[in-house]
Amino acid sequence: MKNPWKDAWTLMRIPFSVFLMPVFWMSLAALPASQIRFLPCLAVFSILHFLIYPASNGYNSLIDKDEGPIGGIEKPPKPNLQLQILVLIFDVLGLAWSFLHDVYFGFCVAVYWLMSKAYSHPAIRLKKFSWLSWLVVAVFQGGWTVLMVWTGAMQTGKNGEAWPDPNWLAVASLFMAGSYPLTQIYQHSEDSKRGDNTLSILLGIRGTFLFSGIFIALGSALMFLQIWQQSESPAGIALMALSAMPSLYFFNRWALKCIKDPAEANYRNTMQFNRVSSLGLSLGFFLLLCLKIWGNSLPLQP
Repeated sequence: MKNPWKDAWTLMRIPFSVFLMPVFWMSLAALPASQIRFLPCLAVFSILHFLIYPASNGYNSLIDKDEGPIGGIEKPPKPNLQLQILVLIFDVLGLAWSFLHDVYFGFCVAVYWLMSKAYSHPAIRLKKFSWLSWLVVAVFQGGWTVLMVWTGAMQTGKNGEAWPDPNWLAVASLFMAGSYPLTQIYQHSEDSKRGDNTLSILLGIRGTFLFSGIFIALGSALMFLQIWQQSESPAGIALMALSAMPSLYFFNRWALKCIKDPAEANYRNTMQFNRVSSLGLSLGFFLLLCLKIWGNSLPLQP
């Protein structure tokens, strides 16, 4: 006998939040070391990855009622009343905690929350517009998320701290602009049935890889430039280059396989690429953050 609460928790897809962690670690790595405080950062991480993102996942499942694979679940259960309850609880807790933590952070989270609802809601359904949905995801899961993390980590409303170089917003948005179409590449049939004309459908499989590769390359170039300008050390660039190598290898290998056989553009390969790229980039930015904190606290010069 099925457990409705277990199905509801499954559709919240909390483990799937790991794929969004690179933007969080990148945001912290872009902050001056003096502005990185453990407890505010922990609060921001918890609000986003354990409340806001899962609530968005659950809401999307409520609306779409997917029968095929979705991000993080190959065979999703059917949405139910328990899922509606969890989404409501997570939304309320996430928004309330955000404003209690910092008013500017709360505002940023509220805007993100509204856009995530507009993405799926039948009355607006940004998801059915290929270029508009791509732009919204690139901006709000990219640069806007960096802004959320900055305001929350520095508690801008309480401490009045200055913000770091805004070019990091562009880096995050370029990465998301390249990554987002790849997440749709295995859902062409499912999306077409719902009338969602996604960018990946518009571009086709080959076009999706070419398009994504261009934006990921642009994001990588700007990222390395930012790291060099901020650290003036080859160590940070070396760390990020090493962390990005597995995803670069997998991307090129996967693209070649899909060109030969379009069936390779499937759920399992997509999830494997997401795991490799997100974990690699998260590790790279985390090590870059550690390098910044360590270098700020120890006399590295003779």
